[in-house]
Amino acid sequence: MSSMWKSLSIIAIASSLAFAGGDSDVIDYVKKKLGHNPNVKINSVKIEDKLPIPGIKGWSAYVMGLDINLTRGKQTRRINFEDILFVSKQLITSELVDRKSGHDVRSMIQPKMPSDIYDQSHLLYGNPNAPHKIILFSDPLCPFCRMYVPGLLQGVKTNPDKMALYYYHLPLEALHPTSMTLVRVMELAQKEGRYDIVEKMYQIKIDPQLKDEKKILAIVAKETGYKVTPEQIHQPWIDKKLGKDRIMARKLLVTGTPTVFFDGKKDVTREKYKKFTTKK
Repeated sequence: MSSMWKSLSIIAIASSLAFAGGDSDVIDYVKKKLGHNPNVKINSVKIEDKLPIPGIKGWSAYVMGLDINLTRGKQTRRINFEDILFVSKQLITSELVDRKSGHDVRSMIQPKMPSDIYDQSHLLYGNPNAPHKIILFSDPLCPFCRMYVPGLLQGVKTNPDKMALYYYHLPLEALHPTSMTLVRVMELAQKEGRYDIVEKMYQIKIDPQLKDEKKILAIVAKETGYKVTPEQIHQPWIDKKLGKDRIMARKLLVTGTPTVFFDGKKDVTREKYKKFTTKK
């Protein structure tokens, strides 16, 4: 999603506080607030899930599913997205902070894990029957991903009977557009069993702002020895796979990289896998 659209959220297009009643009042609140924006046409608003907030009594996290048409300038796009509202008996707010820790409560919320998240086509390393399963959302040009992901890949690769790693792409195109081409190369390489190329994308030296696809592929070939054509990385199955990755990120409210889920729970430390790596 381009920078023009990437910050879309309820709070970005509506005010953040109101009185609340039942569930229908929450839906009415969202419709009313979004309706104040002349650039928004509401197709549907629904409550996808209601989740407790660990350690905070009297509040629930409502995962709201929105289908809207948003116009900016001369461009109109139909967009589906999820966002969180915090609801108590009397109040609704888009932001909630723990007074003791100072942490944004959003980091404590996790929607239900989709039933098809452990898709064989997303398995990068490890045994699918391993006792521990890891979900990774990553971007090969995200600076922190480049520091973190190689260690995770190595940890799972060398302990395949303990862990399985399922890789989902979340290219942050607004920050480094080059990633969009690189993740397509990674998909093709993974299907061909060239897992070494997937790993090399985290070491490749390339301008993250480069948009010329042919130049990007030329650098990939020079840096990794893996030569592919634009036609190869724009096959329909790749489009479908990357589309699923975006949907999964949206369902799990993943907006940044790297995001890690360990055994079905968000691992904010990103360190849990280390407990199951072989110590030399």
